[in-house]
Amino acid sequence: MFKKILSLFKTQPELANQITASAPAMPTSGPAPTRLVRSRRKSKSQEEWTRQPEEPSTAQQLHGLPGEYKVLNDLLVANTKSRSGYSSIDHVVIGPRGIFVIETRNLTTGEIRGGRREANWTVSSSRIKMYNPLMQHRGHVEAIRAHLGDYKRVRLVSMVTFTNRCRISVDPAVRYVNSDELIIYDHELVETILRKTERLETEVPETLYKEQDVQAIYNLLSAVNSTDPQIRADHMEKAKGIK
Repeated sequence: MFKKILSLFKTQPELANQITASAPAMPTSGPAPTRLVRSRRKSKSQEEWTRQPEEPSTAQQLHGLPGEYKVLNDLLVANTKSRSGYSSIDHVVIGPRGIFVIETRNLTTGEIRGGRREANWTVSSSRIKMYNPLMQHRGHVEAIRAHLGDYKRVRLVSMVTFTNRCRISVDPAVRYVNSDELIIYDHELVETILRKTERLETEVPETLYKEQDVQAIYNLLSAVNSTDPQIRADHMEKAKGIK
């Protein structure tokens, strides 16, 4: 059969040309199709820790108080009862109902236990006992009172803050705003000041310090704040018992 077809093409070449012309063209060679290659690069694990934003400082938190409050940070005032002759106060907030004297503690772990009248408190993460911070802070509060001039009768509220990375398990009496000595978490600070101000307004509604009074107290404390680097350095050394 094949021989007959071949002889037909030889005897009738025009027929072969017609068949060849009518045949579909063969595809020309082109670029090879793109090969999908699986990447060997490993993606980051979804469980990878991300950097947490820094917590706002106490000074930054206090900046969020309403305009009728005045804030002083990092005061060093003379105190004849102190071993160094000075008292270092972290923050003072002057409001329309009273003055808040604040000490910040940077304890980052452990459970704090203690009573209001107990001299020593315990921290579960340390074998060393902590001296009652409220008792220690009373000296700072009185140092502020000594410099108030004609405003010595202003209500002073003592506040000691701890970070929320530790646990406060102390006398409940110092956890509520009806007390003038408070132990709180640092993130509760602004809210507690506002709530305590409302409490003071209820207790003594006639005691209201006007804007000029708040400014006058602010000026008094600013004037007695020592900013001399040498005095501050000497105070730090004496406070640590180096000298």
